[in-house]
Amino acid sequence: MKYQIDDSYIDDIPSAVMYRRTMEHCPKSTIGCFITSDDWNEQTLLELKEGSEAWFLVGLQTDNIDFERLDIIEGVIRCQPDEVNDVIKLLNVNSVSTIIGIDVVDIKSMFECGNLFQFIQASATSESESDLIKVTTNSLISQLAKAHDTKGLFVGMESVQSLQLDAFAYISEAIEESLSNSDASIYYSSSMNDELNTFRLKAMYAES
Repeated sequence: MKYQIDDSYIDDIPSAVMYRRTMEHCPKSTIGCFITSDDWNEQTLLELKEGSEAWFLVGLQTDNIDFERLDIIEGVIRCQPDEVNDVIKLLNVNSVSTIIGIDVVDIKSMFECGNLFQFIQASATSESESDLIKVTTNSLISQLAKAHDTKGLFVGMESVQSLQLDAFAYISEAIEESLSNSDASIYYSSSMNDELNTFRLKAMYAES
């Protein structure tokens, strides 16, 4: 497990940006993301990396067609088409705004746990913060049943106000107890959103 006081500066360059083949201009980023079904190949990805000045590239697989493993990319994240923006938000660690956070070096380390990752998420709505956290945590844990042997897990927490440390302790303990691999690398981040009475957990884990 890793968590830290987030005292890093907020850079003007976003951590993660989604790029499309139809884009005429490539804004700068640290993590260049692309949809694997958008007809990318090694040459176009090399051009993307050079044009965006990205530190590394990550593919998002939104269909059932496996993407050719290329040395030019760090890994592939499986998600649904309507979850693409959620994945980008999870990877955009420069936007972390509370005391629990990670940086892009940690994201890079995550991809050393494997080449293929699965994205999952859970949310709940209630006026009771404790109910919100318990319901959302249990929902995420039920989805983590397939990840019990994972070597790497990244969990992002979103709430309307800064997450209290006791709430973080509850979530992290519950998640870690659900994993059978005690040596798994686990990373957490926490950020705020503008959704009242709503709590969200987003995660990606390395498929074994």
